[in-house]
Amino acid sequence: MTDRGTTADLTGSLLGELPTGRDDQTSKQYLRLRADILAGKFPSGAALHETQLSETYGASRTPIREALNWLAHDGLLERATRGFRVRSGTPEDVIEIYAARVALESEAAGAAAIRHTELDLARLEQLHGFCCSASDDTEVRAGNFRFHEALWQAAHNATITALLIRLTTQLRIYDSGPPSTYGEPDILNDEHDLILKALRARDESAARKHMRMHLERSREQRIKMFAGG
Repeated sequence: MTDRGTTADLTGSLLGELPTGRDDQTSKQYLRLRADILAGKFPSGAALHETQLSETYGASRTPIREALNWLAHDGLLERATRGFRVRSGTPEDVIEIYAARVALESEAAGAAAIRHTELDLARLEQLHGFCCSASDDTEVRAGNFRFHEALWQAAHNATITALLIRLTTQLRIYDSGPPSTYGEPDILNDEHDLILKALRARDESAARKHMRMHLERSREQRIKMFAGG
């Protein structure tokens, strides 16, 4: 059985990193708001006003305002007539985001096949084990996010990693549905295994191919979710 505490300590999560150039209060409110948005506390299309949020979080309006602006920059919020609202995703949004993600993450997989270190591979192996032993949908999702983050790190390309963090954060808006909309864990793990085999062999072409196939299936799952199928 995988030690989940060890796994978390080994990699952390890039999605939880603080925005740069922000003071402590702004960063604190940014992280609180982002966590609540991604947890579904504020549903798609919900209006967010700095005065109300200031009362809810017990913070002054200035850091709340700055946090809202940064979340809009992340693509989680969109500007409304008064204030902001949680982004309302559409099938077209998913297609656009995935078009960028497939191109970038396929490149990252190819780079990781060439550039990964022994520690990078150890992280990926342990996270793959975590995913395979996951007992519920929450663990599957967490393990999948961490696996992909570890692969980006293994590519050793900070620009690609930064872009993928933003794209993946936007996609997490669509992850509040029931487990059936997320995909089959066994298929997910088989696809991760193929990617890992390509990395072990330092096969750049195979790594790109298997990552592309993995993400294209994920895209189709999300589009089906919108169609109610």
